[in-house]
Amino acid sequence: MIKPLFEIVTTTTGAVSIKNNVVGEIMHNPVGPWLEANSLYIEQSGLKQRLSENFDEELVIFDVGLGAAANSLAVLHCASQTVRPIRLVSFEKDLTLLEFALAHSDQFEHFQGYEEAIQTLLIKNHWSKGNITWELRHGDFLHFIERENSRAHLVFFDPYSPQMNREMWGASCFEKVYKKCAENAVLFTYSRATPIRVALLASGFYVGSGMATGLKDETTQAAVRRDDLRSPLAERWLTRWKKSSTPFPFDCEVQAQALVRGKILTHPQFL
Repeated sequence: MIKPLFEIVTTTTGAVSIKNNVVGEIMHNPVGPWLEANSLYIEQSGLKQRLSENFDEELVIFDVGLGAAANSLAVLHCASQTVRPIRLVSFEKDLTLLEFALAHSDQFEHFQGYEEAIQTLLIKNHWSKGNITWELRHGDFLHFIERENSRAHLVFFDPYSPQMNREMWGASCFEKVYKKCAENAVLFTYSRATPIRVALLASGFYVGSGMATGLKDETTQAAVRRDDLRSPLAERWLTRWKKSSTPFPFDCEVQAQALVRGKILTHPQFL
């Protein structure tokens, strides 16, 4: 009997999640998608506070890797009573996971009350209510980000890992993201891998340590301005990087390694 692509599972901590049977991974194990979405992205970004200020400026969030929509729904829950206009732009290449999650929405409490919003998004690539606008960019992220008209204040960077999705984690990708960031933008992602942090630095971001989540004792923040980081990488990280066996971005060709090394050593973060 052929296993289905996805199945609903319970993690070791009792959270309801989804297993991808092709890669054999349980998403957001062990804390589950809802807890991780709220701790790693909503709380760490201070979204609630941001929504209570600058009422005349639209807050733009890039949700990179819509997946089963946990991060997006966490934004909608947080913003349900907002006065400030908010534009949530979700990028996703494959909607199969979201369609599966919607079909099993009774298993996920955070879906309750938002089933129609997701259905509308899937059909029209757009949903809005009150001051909230939710837009879907369905297709190749690298194509859509170059053509994106909005500039992000927050970037929730949550695509599949480099093992499955390497093109999303290189310097060329982060350079495109950087160009679409507002001057006070902050990016959050679950990975702390050296090649990814180097790619962010080489793309122009300042980079820092993020909060722990699940089995990870540390995640990553990146910002256009150093002062917007909670814990910027410092000399200790730079020393370790110089000794690293993986000191370059995943997409760095051998002939470009000297250039990347120079960018890191002269980055204003370490001067």
